[in-house]
Amino acid sequence: MKVLCINPPDDLAALLGDGASFVSTMEPLGLLYVAAACREAGHEVAFIDAYAENLDEETLMRRIRDAAPQVVSFTSFTSNGGFLYTFGRRLRQEMPGVHVLLGNVHATIYARQYLASGCCDVVVRGEGEEVMPALLRVLEEGGDLSTVPSIAYVRDGVVAETGGHAFVRDLSTLPLPARDLTRKELYSFARTPNFSLYRTPEGKTEKHLFSSRGCVNRCTFCVAHKNIGIRVRPIDSVIGEVDLLLREYDAGYIFFCDSLFTSRKKRIIELSDALRHHFPGLRWGCEAHVNTIDEDSVRAMAAGGCVDMNFGIESGVDRLLTAVNKRQTTAQIADAIRMVKRVSRINAIGLFILGLPGERPEDSDATIDFACSLPLDMAQFSILTPYPGSPIFEQLRAEGIIDDGVRPGDTLDPEVWRRYSSYASFSDNKPIWVTPEHSVEGLLAAQKRALRRFYLRPRPFLIQLRRLRPADLLDTARTFFKTFF
Repeated sequence: MKVLCINPPDDLAALLGDGASFVSTMEPLGLLYVAAACREAGHEVAFIDAYAENLDEETLMRRIRDAAPQVVSFTSFTSNGGFLYTFGRRLRQEMPGVHVLLGNVHATIYARQYLASGCCDVVVRGEGEEVMPALLRVLEEGGDLSTVPSIAYVRDGVVAETGGHAFVRDLSTLPLPARDLTRKELYSFARTPNFSLYRTPEGKTEKHLFSSRGCVNRCTFCVAHKNIGIRVRPIDSVIGEVDLLLREYDAGYIFFCDSLFTSRKKRIIELSDALRHHFPGLRWGCEAHVNTIDEDSVRAMAAGGCVDMNFGIESGVDRLLTAVNKRQTTAQIADAIRMVKRVSRINAIGLFILGLPGERPEDSDATIDFACSLPLDMAQFSILTPYPGSPIFEQLRAEGIIDDGVRPGDTLDPEVWRRYSSYASFSDNKPIWVTPEHSVEGLLAAQKRALRRFYLRPRPFLIQLRRLRPADLLDTARTFFKTFF
């Protein structure tokens, strides 16, 4: 079958306002993995990244017509869920012979409403690499959809589910993501990138990949744990993909997007040693947890080229860390960050969340104080957003105290999803939910205060200044001023 995979445009500018300039444009690897699996199964696959190309609705519709697909598959996030709700219906009306499929967490959560609206034919629940080839085979043969696992669809006017939440047990069976279907020039890190303090040499690119899937932690604000624990790729497979990125994509920096790259000490040391052996001079970054690193692993990572480690610190208040099941204490956080800086030159990047359940204004200030007390090289301060699929979202929805966008008759008001923004103070948005102990105004002010307190100090300020290219300095200064004040 002719399959067209599409990364939809989204409402990032509305969600983030001035903060959108800090967001990197990266390949949608999840969708590209699915595209590769469909191609390996013998289907003709094309790809459009409407987000990276900044396509409007009319241009995207024309591109789809020109491609003449039999199947169109979209990936769905909260930020593009509203677009899919309206565009999917138009697509099915204007191209009635095309099968429209949705996948990813957002589509899974709202499968009933999406299907009832007529914006799609099938929702794939969970990871799609094994489900999609089976689904395409049934569609091609005109078979029974009830035989395909982990999907939702309409049968006799009623939404039906086949049960299960698909996940790939053995990652070694997957082909590499179909990056060859993309336009290389579309993807680069932002002017002030989210992931890295390393300044990539001129002429080189920053790329990202996954060496594992899932997470062993159960943080209540996150959906990563839905991926059924940690599953890792063989080290030789990871090395092969890194080699491809260096040869074919001129990568000068690689970020491992694993939810928890440091989950297994022995594997991380082995992978770091392999990176050092095969690619001396390569620089890379990753996501870490303070309780899954020690001096041996950090030294191995540094020797292997690691220059950035992102830590989900979240809060400077132990009571709040316990409330969101973070499985770490402020003492453990401080010890780990100081250890990293003592035994290596790796940049320690702290990720904080303001407005956790039960957080009072004085707790927000305590978190800001804690961030400034640590030897961090960079910090991000987001506002808690209970994204659909997270335990916090499910609890708030069950209690009827968050607007999930669902309206009577299983219709949707997707405008609500614009308020699911972690950086509301950068835009005209108001947070979708604020813990009763806080106020909207107080939380927005705390986010800006955190940025000023952390970055308007000599060391963090100079770090940011040094990583900017001269051509970007003026625009970045304007953006910083808008987001700080």
